[in-house]
Amino acid sequence: MSSVKQRNKHNVQEKTSHTSFDDVAKKNSKGSKGGASPGPGIWGKLLSVLLYLSLMFALGFTGFYLLQVTEQINRISALNEASEQRSQEALQKAQNVLQQVDSVKITVGTIDSSLKDTKKELDVISKAVRKGETETMRIEEVLEKLQKEILQDLSDGIQDVKEGRKKDFSSLEQTLEERLTELTKSINDNVSLFTEVQGATQRELQNIKMKIDAVEDLSLLKYELQQITTTVADLHNTVKVQEEMSQSFTNQISSLQSEVQTRNVEVVSTVQEFEELKGMVQGTANSLKQALADVQASVQSLSEAVQKNQKDLEQVTSGLGKYENMILENPVHAANIEGSESRLKGVEDTLEGLQVSHGEHLEKIESILSKYDGHDSNLASLARDVENLKKSDTEAQEVISRDLEELKKDMASLRSAVTSTDPVNEISSLNDEHKQQIKNHEDRLVKVEGIIGRNLPEEGSNSKEADLSELKSSIGQTKNDLQILRTAVDSLVAYSVKIETNGKELASLRDTMDKMKSAVDILALKFEQVLEKV
Repeated sequence: MSSVKQRNKHNVQEKTSHTSFDDVAKKNSKGSKGGASPGPGIWGKLLSVLLYLSLMFALGFTGFYLLQVTEQINRISALNEASEQRSQEALQKAQNVLQQVDSVKITVGTIDSSLKDTKKELDVISKAVRKGETETMRIEEVLEKLQKEILQDLSDGIQDVKEGRKKDFSSLEQTLEERLTELTKSINDNVSLFTEVQGATQRELQNIKMKIDAVEDLSLLKYELQQITTTVADLHNTVKVQEEMSQSFTNQISSLQSEVQTRNVEVVSTVQEFEELKGMVQGTANSLKQALADVQASVQSLSEAVQKNQKDLEQVTSGLGKYENMILENPVHAANIEGSESRLKGVEDTLEGLQVSHGEHLEKIESILSKYDGHDSNLASLARDVENLKKSDTEAQEVISRDLEELKKDMASLRSAVTSTDPVNEISSLNDEHKQQIKNHEDRLVKVEGIIGRNLPEEGSNSKEADLSELKSSIGQTKNDLQILRTAVDSLVAYSVKIETNGKELASLRDTMDKMKSAVDILALKFEQVLEKV
């Protein structure tokens, strides 16, 4: 603009010099010619009037054009002020967006703290699960020891019974041989006197042998019953210990179930908090999108206004270039031209400032858009993590519910097995029956000994037949008692088998506890991943 201004000044000076030279030449021509020819003077006046009128017309046209230019400049300044106001509003909206982002960061911090708390609670749950595992291992060891002790006691009892039978049989054979030798001696000494009595005594000796065999069976029964009573007492004590352990195990399972329910409630509450956070983040994202759409629309309108102003400025400069020569011919309007040029320079400066501010606004908007994209990606990843957490939570809840149902079924079967395989009452009743039978056998033995003592010097066949019938009945009862003892031993063996099945059920419980532990570990890992991503 300064070069244009200097060029205009140079053209004005040249034209003023030319006009002054023309005036001097006209005056000289007028002075030389004098009044000889008045016609050319009239034509010169007419030309000067026409020139003056054309100058006036040009000045009026330029004034009207300058008025339009000033109106356009005022309009451009108003548009610039409106664009500045819109840019300020956009900045204010951007500040509001940043404040909302800060609030989202604060809420994410609170969620982080709550997730840390849940992690601590999961650590406590894992410790409780480890404690339950150690207790189940201890219960398994106790059950294995109990099974080994029961089998060892049964084998020892059977071995002791066999040894006792062998010892009693050998002692009875020795006593019988001694008595037989004594009887043979007495028979050899009194052959002549007791020939008829010898047959009777031999029959009586056979009866005595049968009675002694019955007495041997009764002593064996006594010994076996003593062993059975001791084993029954041991079994009763072990069953009590097992019941106490099963009660403690049920209490631990119920406490673990209550803890799992509380953890489920806490997980549901955390999921609800995540849903609320997701809704709030979606609302803020929608508001951010709306604000960015408004800012983009305002920037678009501002860019269109700037382009329109640039086009108007180009038109003004082209119009000024066209009428520059016409305006510069008149030296009176040089000052007005300089003022208009200074105004145009100010307008150009304001336009340059607007362009700079427009570029700054565009940079700020691009930074806001990049931040929004980053937050949008973070929110999308957070939403995916929340969905994965929901899925894992539902899977873990299903696994825990299945494991709890299996635990309940196993505990019910264990209780039913304990109640159904409780042989203590059966064995105690058998023990009472055996004691009563032993008393009856002792009474019968006393009666038989009395009968034998009375009938040794006598020859009563009727009493001997009665004694034989009594001995046969006692032998049948002893056989029945032995059969009952065999059934009791079979029931004990079945009880040991059921104890093995209970051990297997406890092993299955341990497997379910391991599954629960693995599910809790998976939940802890997923919570840690969510924390890292947040």
